[in-house]
Amino acid sequence: MLLDLLEKTPGGLKTMEIAKRLNIPKSSCFYITSKLVARGYIQRDDETACYKIGLTPLALAHASLREIGFRSLAEPILYKLALQSGASAAIGMIERGRVLIVDRVEGPEFVQDALRIAEGNRVRLQRRRGDSRIRQDRDIGRELAIHSTALGKVLLAYKPEQQANDLIGALHLTKFTAHTITSRAELKNQLSEIRNQGYASADSEQDLGIRAIAAPLFFRDNNTVHAAVTINGHIPDDVWDDRDALVAAVINGARQISKRIWQLSFS
Repeated sequence: MLLDLLEKTPGGLKTMEIAKRLNIPKSSCFYITSKLVARGYIQRDDETACYKIGLTPLALAHASLREIGFRSLAEPILYKLALQSGASAAIGMIERGRVLIVDRVEGPEFVQDALRIAEGNRVRLQRRRGDSRIRQDRDIGRELAIHSTALGKVLLAYKPEQQANDLIGALHLTKFTAHTITSRAELKNQLSEIRNQGYASADSEQDLGIRAIAAPLFFRDNNTVHAAVTINGHIPDDVWDDRDALVAAVINGARQISKRIWQLSFS
């Protein structure tokens, strides 16, 4: 609980703040934090006296991601999809009621923008200020809401009905933008459509100005979906001019990854 609390609190928290939020005695809080500091799970900022997430969780996360065997199979397809579409490509899974990004490849547009920043040319970025996501929102290991992302919706759509209903019932349908789905009935209606068409999309539902398309990855048989592939980027970019072609590219990329997973499973 302490690590979850610090992960959600940029800048960290002081001992008294931690004790208050976790409803534990200050002495117990001091004992716990000292043990976690010693093991590298958290670190104390000497200037602010605040505790922050340390580097040990990063090493553990890396080891955990390494154990997701299909990442090495999927990555070449992600690079191909990013180059083919011009958008960023990623793979996500549902974990603890959230979408967890387990792999990501940045698209050419993002790379070009990064180079412009490095060269001090911010003209193009200023044109679309307000719809650009910060680096932390793009990192592998980030958690995103299910109801407002193409990844989350396509993963939810292919869950067994009871599992999907349980997840939907437990969701906090946070309104991130004016386009975010905040009705459980509307979300369920979309899931049926997603299954029929074989993909999900999200336009400005998680972040303003960001569009995403996602398709499921099938494991072992045509009924088991544990992960999905997506492309995403800024709506004004030229890459979205031929949306049908992008939908076909994502679905085809998902099929290629699924085929590799099947071959691994039966080899």
